[in-house]
Amino acid sequence: MAPKSSIPSLPAPGELRSLRSTMFRFTVAPALILAMTLALVFTLQQMHDRRQLLLSHGRASAEQLAELIEMSGGHPTELRMEWLRKSLLALMLEKDMVRSVHIYSTEASKKLPLDLATGLGLLASVGPRPRTPITSEQLQRREPFIFEDDESLQVLQPLKGDITTCWISIELHRPYFLVGTYQVILVGLVGLIICTLAALAWSVILSERFAHSLVRMGQVLQAIGRGEFDRRTHEIENRELAQLAKQINEMAEGLSSYQLEYKSNLMQAMDDMRQSLDSMEEQNIELDLARKRAQEASRIKSTFLANTSHEIRTPLNGIIGFTNLLLKTEIDELQQDYLQTILRSSENLLTTINDILDFSRIESGNLVLDHIPMDLGQLLEETLQILAPYAYEHHLELVPLIDPQLPSTLVGDPLRTKQILTNLLGNAVRSSENGNIPVRLTVQSNNDSELVLRISVTDLGNRIDDAGRRELQQILNTKTPQHAQQISANGLGMSIARSLVERMRGNTGLEKAANDGSTCWVQLTLVPERNRGIPPRVMFPNCRILIADPNELTRTQVAQLLKQWQVEPVELTDTDTLQPAIEQMWRHDALPDAVIIDTAIAKGDFDSFSVKVQSLVDAYQCRVIVLGAPAELRRCYEQLRTRTLTFLGKPVTRENLLRALKRSVPQQSQQRSSSGAIPALPWPAPPRVLAVDDHAANRRLVGELLRAQGVEVVIAASGQEALQHWQQSTFDLVFMDIQMPGMDGIEVTRCIREREAGKRTPIIALTAHAGAEEKARLLSAGLDDYLSKPVSEAQLSHMIKRWLKLITPQVVEKLNFNKMRLVDIGESMTLANGDAKLARDMLQMLVDGLASDERELERLQVIGDFKSMFELTHRMHGGCCYCGVSRLREATCVLQEELRTQKDDEPAGIDRRKLDAVLREIRALREWASEQDLDTLFGLEVA
Repeated sequence: MAPKSSIPSLPAPGELRSLRSTMFRFTVAPALILAMTLALVFTLQQMHDRRQLLLSHGRASAEQLAELIEMSGGHPTELRMEWLRKSLLALMLEKDMVRSVHIYSTEASKKLPLDLATGLGLLASVGPRPRTPITSEQLQRREPFIFEDDESLQVLQPLKGDITTCWISIELHRPYFLVGTYQVILVGLVGLIICTLAALAWSVILSERFAHSLVRMGQVLQAIGRGEFDRRTHEIENRELAQLAKQINEMAEGLSSYQLEYKSNLMQAMDDMRQSLDSMEEQNIELDLARKRAQEASRIKSTFLANTSHEIRTPLNGIIGFTNLLLKTEIDELQQDYLQTILRSSENLLTTINDILDFSRIESGNLVLDHIPMDLGQLLEETLQILAPYAYEHHLELVPLIDPQLPSTLVGDPLRTKQILTNLLGNAVRSSENGNIPVRLTVQSNNDSELVLRISVTDLGNRIDDAGRRELQQILNTKTPQHAQQISANGLGMSIARSLVERMRGNTGLEKAANDGSTCWVQLTLVPERNRGIPPRVMFPNCRILIADPNELTRTQVAQLLKQWQVEPVELTDTDTLQPAIEQMWRHDALPDAVIIDTAIAKGDFDSFSVKVQSLVDAYQCRVIVLGAPAELRRCYEQLRTRTLTFLGKPVTRENLLRALKRSVPQQSQQRSSSGAIPALPWPAPPRVLAVDDHAANRRLVGELLRAQGVEVVIAASGQEALQHWQQSTFDLVFMDIQMPGMDGIEVTRCIREREAGKRTPIIALTAHAGAEEKARLLSAGLDDYLSKPVSEAQLSHMIKRWLKLITPQVVEKLNFNKMRLVDIGESMTLANGDAKLARDMLQMLVDGLASDERELERLQVIGDFKSMFELTHRMHGGCCYCGVSRLREATCVLQEELRTQKDDEPAGIDRRKLDAVLREIRALREWASEQDLDTLFGLEVA
């Protein structure tokens, strides 16, 4: 876009000078100045000439008078003086230039005394006294001179003689000089006026001519501005104006030609635009059709993925569930290894399905994370067990190094976290061979509200090329990830991992490691579960375990785990000296309680390895734990199963090592692990639960898991059967499969909701559809919660405890208000299934409505409307059941039972103390909420 040209601002028309004033300025002003200058010069010249004329006349008269006086020198003095007075001086007085004539003597005589003021004697005088008298001091010279001041102008002429004693003073008449001066000035003014008028007339004539020409040019320009490009200016005699008129005409011709060209181009552009619009309309139609086809393809893909997930998850639910149940039975190590292989393979398949579904959700932006309790250390160990067979094919050992400060339970999304771990480890295995892959899980910061974790996986880098390394660097370290079409098959998993980490508000990165390796790291911020206590840890004080393992990293991991149980590990770095070392310990009566021997010391010769282990057991009565990969353990299982305590497979997990440790220590043999079984819940009376599923294996699995929780279970194979059971009996909880032939789970739920009266029965969905939109659809259809297949025993136990606790909040015992907490954040998290945001929102909604509820309770109590008061109390109690406000929940429960017996037609009154207890708890909770920050209490970041 071209920059806009700056247009200078023009003054308003009233601020501009007219052409006439400009002409007047440049014509009249010079003429006026010139006339004034000439008049001034002429006046001064005339004044000078008049003065000189006046002075010349005075000198001539004085000289003439002096000569006449000298010529009459032969006559008597008296006669001469008389003659002068009467004739000559009288004659001079007739002239208008002379005011008076005086003859002075500077010498005194008897007849002529001197005047005391002037020092002169007056010999003769004609006319008035001089305006300025002459003194003797002024007549000390011998030459004639002129005396002039402001009052008088006199010509002084001495009489001839040796000594000048007589002076003739002729005082000239000043008005003669002034009148002449005024005449000259008057003549100059008249001339000045005439010149000014002439210049003014000439400037008016010129300005009118120029103004008329400019007005005509302005009219032409206005016409051109209106689009009349055929208008032209006429010829002008003035050269400059003629040039301007010529340029205006040329401009009009140029604009005329430009207009014609513009119209032509505009018509052409309109034709092109019309064709473009027609083409765009066709393209829009094609794009709309393509969009509909893409939406249909996306819908078909989503439907296909959902159906595929359902068809695979349904049998996987039975496989994984019954495998877990079988692992709790009494089986030998080899059978346990087979079952764990089946379990890991099933979980690997489940992870693959989840990767496919999550990749589709990430692309569409529909991925929703869960917030449930999880054991991150156990997730890491399970992931390592799944990928261990693939790693052993490339002679790799996966070694987990878990920080002892890691809490046993965190709140997060275990499924997506496991996918992240799987992708990180899978990438490390694809990039390495012949060595160790350490997986470090460290706690970087820990407080009551959040926990910052770092998960790092270090590969060897000897099976990845430079292109793959650059792609990995770009995926993990760049701010903007690549599109899926630009990522290779190996980088797709890391791209999914990065997207999941970003959704969890975490960070990813790639750092260089030793020997051309690299470390992929993930930093996550999780919330510790506050309401779960720390389980008692089994300790083995005064217990010593010898570790014979040539792999230093594995040896370090096992020693670190043993120290957590107060076991003293003794590491044997040189495994070739195993037998001499045990013999020396035996001689000093310092045999360890058990010896962990890695199959790696066999170096492929398992017959010799078996003989060596048997000799140690027979000769020194050692308790031996054989450690190794499952394939290596199977090769020596038959020879050593009667001589060793147990077999410990790699990767070493905390549960397997603890189980092996309990077998090896006699005083702890009675505390055998139950393989992570969930203990039965301590119910006052066994609740009745209806489980509905059309798949026989799933029905049996859910039934076994529920019975293990101390729950009375009724099984239904179809929707019609479930509806019949519900109509014939009462259930505390219903687990409902969604996709069933005939009447599906949503239709059964709708029928139950329409027919139930009074207490609402919680219905939990059991479905293999794992989408977030599926969960929203189920909750809106009337179901209360959601479990995705395959269902684990821990998830089922958590769901039972949550909902049965909600519907029976005060079953066990009656609690005292003073012993309860006003607000229990841990209980709120438990009721919200570990979802901190949901727990915060539920508590905030309850607090926001307390003020209006308090006013309404007092109003209803005054008017005696116990029915409305019961409904309001019942609603408040229901809201309290979803929040950790035990005191208000108990108070509303007591008031609700009190109001249940009241009838509108038989008002018997209520116990005022129970209503006051509710109002008191409402005020206390409102005061508490006004002083707290719920986001901080629930460990949420403030945006």
